Amino acid sequence: MKSIRLLAASLLVASSMGFVSCGDDTLDSEPITTLPTEPSIFEKMDKAFAEYIGDYSNITCRYYQEGESSILFAGLKNQRLWFSEYDVANKQLNTEWTDIEKTDTIQQLYKGYGEYETLYVKFVHPLVYKETSTGNIVTFNIGGRFQTIFTSNHKTKRTQLQYDNTKNGVAYSWYKESVFVADCCYSHEGDTIYTAKSKPSFDENGNPVDISLISYEEGIKLSDSFISKYNFKEGKSMWGTNIVAPFDVPSDAKKSYTFLGSTTNIWEYKCEVTFYDGTKKDFTFKINIDSGKIISSVTGITLNETSKELDIIDTFQLIATIEPANATNTNIIWSSSNEEVATVNQKGLVTAKSIGETTITATTEEGNFTASATITVKMKQDISAYIETKVVANGSNSMGQFWGVLDCTISNNSTEPIVLKRIVIVNGDGKTIYGKQYDNQTISPKQSHLESVQGLPAIYSPTVKWTYTYNGIEYTTSKTYQK
Repeated sequence: MKSIRLLAASLLVASSMGFVSCGDDTLDSEPITTLPTEPSIFEKMDKAFAEYIGDYSNITCRYYQEGESSILFAGLKNQRLWFSEYDVANKQLNTEWTDIEKTDTIQQLYKGYGEYETLYVKFVHPLVYKETSTGNIVTFNIGGRFQTIFTSNHKTKRTQLQYDNTKNGVAYSWYKESVFVADCCYSHEGDTIYTAKSKPSFDENGNPVDISLISYEEGIKLSDSFISKYNFKEGKSMWGTNIVAPFDVPSDAKKSYTFLGSTTNIWEYKCEVTFYDGTKKDFTFKINIDSGKIISSVTGITLNETSKELDIIDTFQLIATIEPANATNTNIIWSSSNEEVATVNQKGLVTAKSIGETTITATTEEGNFTASATITVKMKQDISAYIETKVVANGSNSMGQFWGVLDCTISNNSTEPIVLKRIVIVNGDGKTIYGKQYDNQTISPKQSHLESVQGLPAIYSPTVKWTYTYNGIEYTTSKTYQK
């Protein structure tokens, strides 16, 4: 929104090249300032009004001030507060404003405690003009007292004229279209948002000092090596955090901060440090403005191994280390370039699958930094190490004896086929109670064979023996069922 701060150097009286005309009225109470009396001064103002305004007979309590590039006129035009600003070079009208309501030259100043004092208005001039989405906000000096007028959708609201100017000051731009007047935050429509327990500070241009607003009530303060969130309504700091540089900073070094941008509640700053000898260093940091927690950016990642040889039945835990150690976002994405050789879960656990080579990569969620490990999978043991057997009993038991079905499984966890020759089941007393020959039945890698044996006599702690061959060599593996 367009915002113009008018006559910032002259808030109470006409000064410099600004003059007022009071007409023939007399001042019944003590004047705030001594008004100019030289005829030439008023003649100059009359000439300026005539040159720019034309007929000004309907304008009282006139005010006039010349600047380097513009000239300002103000007064009560048809009993309404009014001002216009012209470009000196081409005499074009820049801005003009007229109040909707009339203003009497006799006003009642509120002194507090239900008491009032009469003010006889001799001059008026604008101090602040701010355009809004539905109208405008203007602060006027009315006879030495301030009043802010809010115009919105052709309706107005205005602050009360106060005897004590500190109770009703100039309108200063605040969050979005709101303004601060004394200790009160107003909407652009003139509604009170809240009264502050702690008044903010403003510079000579009417902007908040050392604060980045995040709401009507709160803002971020940043100074030296400390950042905080301050609530003006409550008059207190919500959090405060020390800013620690990643290098040594002596106490006599100068620091300057630049706001780099934000995403939702994460703000980023750059700090430039100037040392006494003139050298400079800088660093950036992010902060969560909700919690006040400094967010340390990820700068890299490493793994505990860069290459590893695994057996086909092995698992291996890769451990990732994110740099720096105090990095806020420690999320990692794990991946395998060949999941037929080895897979990796999102905790970095690698599981070998088959003979071959694959690359396991850890990628940081923030910054996409990567670290990789080459995984080589081999059959490192004798074939028997990869053969697994299992016995499951389905039936009834009584006093250690069993009647029913034995499900016998042999699994080939290697990467090579084996040839199944026979199965034998031996009872706990050493007697063979079942046997079967296989006609060179092949069990492929990562495959199993199930033999479901029924009609067995009462048995006790049976042992299942499998015989198979690999590369012409015969192997026997056994498994005893235990209840």
